Amino acid sequence: MTTGEPEGVVEKVGAAVGVDDRQINADVKRFKEFIESRGTETGAWRGDIPRE
Repeated sequence: MTTGEPEGVVEKVGAAVGVDDRQINADVKRFKEFIESRGTETGAWRGDIPRE
């Protein structure tokens, strides 16, 4: 189970210098650009998500 806390030396150093935050922001930016560049729906799954 993942706690979200950095484990090990490499993860702790990355977290300390902000590498993980920069990577997340870059990934989100690329994903946003990808979604906006499509211009239309993909025609993929259109099912329902049950509410509980």
